[in-house]
Amino acid sequence: MSSHFSANQYENGFDSKRLQMWQLPKTYKERPSAQDGYTQIIATDRGHLKEGVPRSKESPWGQFVGTWDMPPKIPGNVTTCMARSKPAVDDIQRSKMEHDAFMRQATGSPTKETLAQI
Repeated sequence: MSSHFSANQYENGFDSKRLQMWQLPKTYKERPSAQDGYTQIIATDRGHLKEGVPRSKESPWGQFVGTWDMPPKIPGNVTTCMARSKPAVDDIQRSKMEHDAFMRQATGSPTKETLAQI
């Protein structure tokens, strides 16, 4: 014979009546809809890319930049410069430009200077 021990403070949060999700909606599907499309396999069972799959010439990981390769500080998303002093606005814009330039260089993307030369 089994025993039931109540854990009052933890049990109530998982009780469906307390979550108020126990009712069925007025209209519902008996089964979920089928998904469109298909999955195309691009690797063999050993994990190697199949023939004809495009791959990067520079790196096997493409232009991926991991957190280890990023700078220690990522500037925040500043949408407005209201109520900021001119030096603070200049500092925000400078740090944003430096970060963008660093990320372009890390991913191998062309810089504004090289785009202007083309």
